[in-house]
Amino acid sequence: MSIRKQLSHLVLLILGGLIIMTLSACGLNKDSREWIEKNRVSDIYKVYPTKNPEDLFKVFPDGFALGQFYTNENGEMYKINFVGDPNTKTIKGELLKDPTGKEEKISDVIYQNDHLVFSDSTAKQYWPMDGFLFQHLTINQKKIDSLKVKDYHFEANSGIFHINYELTDSKVNKLLKKENQKITDFEITGSGKDYYGRTLIFTFDNGVDFSESIHKVKRGEE
Repeated sequence: MSIRKQLSHLVLLILGGLIIMTLSACGLNKDSREWIEKNRVSDIYKVYPTKNPEDLFKVFPDGFALGQFYTNENGEMYKINFVGDPNTKTIKGELLKDPTGKEEKISDVIYQNDHLVFSDSTAKQYWPMDGFLFQHLTINQKKIDSLKVKDYHFEANSGIFHINYELTDSKVNKLLKKENQKITDFEITGSGKDYYGRTLIFTFDNGVDFSESIHKVKRGEE
């Protein structure tokens, strides 16, 4: 084999190796704490905090879907599905029991005059808080940097990510009236870019968990 051909093969091998290394590096980079926080978690910084829920329409002018999920000490599950209507600037929803099983509607809910108002006033007994987590929680890079990471993953094919933190001191305990319980896990998860969907999940040592998710609505999306 001539020297020219040998050099050509060598160049091809080197280029091939560089491409593989680059692809591998990209894959590793996306499945890293730094990449996930910068490219996915950072979306929530523009929502947490939002003291006045109506201000969410400035962030999501086409409207939004907002969900809260609660599992109590007895393992009973409840969920409120809210819809933020950009035309009326109202946030309405419904309280459901056992949303992952034999779903049962308990009450309509509307955010009004700084409170959650239930059409069935007795439904309040099933729900732990009056309002939204984003009204009270400040989440920014400084806060995230202060937390110890337990686990994280980014799935390139689906775009789904999750990152779990240790959380020892949080307003969430007081908001949910769980001052005597310990938060064992704080997870941020979601998919897509630019707030396609983001969820915060808080898990307690007595089996209680509470989550809040926000999904932006695009024009033409039902």
